[in-house]
Amino acid sequence: MPQKKLYLFDGSSYVYRAYYALPPLKTKSGFPTGAIFGFLRMLLAFLKEKRPTHAAVVFDTPKRTFRSSIYSQYKAQRKAPPDDLKRQVPVIKELVKLLGIPVLEKEGYEADDIIATLAKKFSQKGWEVVIYTPDKDMAQLLSLKGVKIINPLTEEEITPQKVEEKFGVKPEQIPSYLALVGDKVDNIPGVEGIGPKRAREILKQYRSVEEIIENWENLPPGVKKYLSKTSPEELKKWLQLVELDSNVPVEVSENDLKLKKPDYEKLKKRLEELEMKSLLKELEKLQKSHLLEQRRLF
Repeated sequence: MPQKKLYLFDGSSYVYRAYYALPPLKTKSGFPTGAIFGFLRMLLAFLKEKRPTHAAVVFDTPKRTFRSSIYSQYKAQRKAPPDDLKRQVPVIKELVKLLGIPVLEKEGYEADDIIATLAKKFSQKGWEVVIYTPDKDMAQLLSLKGVKIINPLTEEEITPQKVEEKFGVKPEQIPSYLALVGDKVDNIPGVEGIGPKRAREILKQYRSVEEIIENWENLPPGVKKYLSKTSPEELKKWLQLVELDSNVPVEVSENDLKLKKPDYEKLKKRLEELEMKSLLKELEKLQKSHLLEQRRLF
């Protein structure tokens, strides 16, 4: 019996990057469509090539998450999404659902945490979980057996070997690495005076932040001097910010993640309204090929 596969898309991250990667497309009436076009083009190509049975697109919600209560400056430097991007997100979610793909989100949690929870749950059941995300902090999930990560912008598979080549640490050490060096994208300062090289050296001696804290009173002078500007409590706080929560209270079953048959007629109507002729042609190719129906995916 072939191994079951679950495909998970980091919707919020990809929408944001698609918005800046493509020119500011608009309909004749002025409605912005660049992010919609990039996202939908990727999904149509994915459906045609992979012919999935189970998948989900996961989004962040506007509400603050538990990380903001830990550190008030978490992501504080980020500007609010541009209005023309915000206008496109509901349309993207609508089109994803019309394609028959489940959309998931939960207030108080980031998309990354939901993905981590599902990856852990289904990989433990023996599934292969393929995650489409361009975010480096998701590399920590490669420590789970059966999990793969694809950068949707380049189609490159991010393997454990590539993680080690790039960061000099194993996937399971990524949270500790980021806790030490910080993460400018999320406004996490990390430990003052510790850069990538020093973090790698420390994590060769101590496998994780937890191990560093356990041995705090007995750290050798060579390590202690680089940690002198922080405390165990502060270091633990940075770790909590970068470590994914794989225990989000989401009740999602195998059946909930099963794809439905696309609503081709509604999709065609919406693509016509959005003036996306090239995507309309791709949708028609997908429908004519009957790839999904032939493989009894629905």
